[in-house]
Amino acid sequence: MIIVAKIAIIIAALLLSAVVTARLGFFKFGKTILGSIGKKPVTHMYPVVPREWEERTRGSVSIDGDNCIACGMCERACPTNAIEIDKAEGKWTIQRMQCIQCSACVDCCPKKCLTMENLYTIPDVVKVVDTFDIPKKAPKKAAPADGAKAAPASSPDDGDLTCADSCVFCGLCAKACPADAIKVDRKEKLWEVDKEGCVKCGACIDKCPKGSLSFGGAAAAEAPAEEAAAAEAPAGGGDRTCADSCVFCGLCAKACPTEAIEVDRKEKLWKVDTEACVKCGMCIEKCPKDSLSFGGAAAAEAPAEEAAPAEPAKKSIAAVKEGECIGCNACVNQCPAEAIPPVVESEWALEEDKCIGCGACVDACPVDALEMKEV
Repeated sequence: MIIVAKIAIIIAALLLSAVVTARLGFFKFGKTILGSIGKKPVTHMYPVVPREWEERTRGSVSIDGDNCIACGMCERACPTNAIEIDKAEGKWTIQRMQCIQCSACVDCCPKKCLTMENLYTIPDVVKVVDTFDIPKKAPKKAAPADGAKAAPASSPDDGDLTCADSCVFCGLCAKACPADAIKVDRKEKLWEVDKEGCVKCGACIDKCPKGSLSFGGAAAAEAPAEEAAAAEAPAGGGDRTCADSCVFCGLCAKACPTEAIEVDRKEKLWKVDTEACVKCGMCIEKCPKDSLSFGGAAAAEAPAEEAAPAEPAKKSIAAVKEGECIGCNACVNQCPAEAIPPVVESEWALEEDKCIGCGACVDACPVDALEMKEV
């Protein structure tokens, strides 16, 4: 009897404990219910209510077939082998269920024809495979240097990548190559290309300031010997010089591929490392004041009677056309003197004391809302 009584007491205690716990849980759950009254639900009535995607959401890879050159860089970079390219048939294929949205293909694409869309692949019971057509491209001409003969049409189908004698070994092609297939040694005047590693994307041709690169050696084959020699020697001859019209904007230093130019705006100092300078002419193209030349040719050709000092030119500063600024801040990012504060609510401003009159902001404005005015 005593044992039975003890068992009954234990059972009663367990039942009482369960009742108390249930009541406490009920009160806690009731508190949660009362606290949620009046609040909006955290879930969305999808698909009735469209989802608002957060910035940089990685949903699926999208391709612009018109710009794709079927170089195969995306196929090489894909860690899951989700991308396949058939260059002969002009097909670009991606297995959607195999893609992990890592963006490796987007980052390595030399033509920037791949993007990450924020829409995910529609669920299905079978593996989704999308195939896109890649149209054949017309041959592209390499941009010739100033005064040089235009390079003939060149396409990847013409043969391997070649470099003409006009090369100045600046190294821009090697930096632009997405496959690291080009090596440039400026000291040894050596240019090499790994034919197996080259994907014939043409990125090096686009970056070459001398138009020396082509597929199949078309540029080198048709350029006469005398023109090749003229292209190799920079205009005016000699080392890089800077005229008194320099405003020390620093755009030449930014454009220099070998970092041979040093500009100090505070000290009004301009320096060039003649050993590092490869005489590619990139700084001359970027100078807004046409102050740069090789060997001071502009000063040497001036007649004696014109050597007399002229009246100092008036200072020019940037000005905005009323009502045309869109507040994109492209001018703010391009200004080398940081004279333009960030545009807020389309209110454009300029710190005139800092403005050096280089005109970089005018060139950068996508809507032509800026102009240079004399003060």
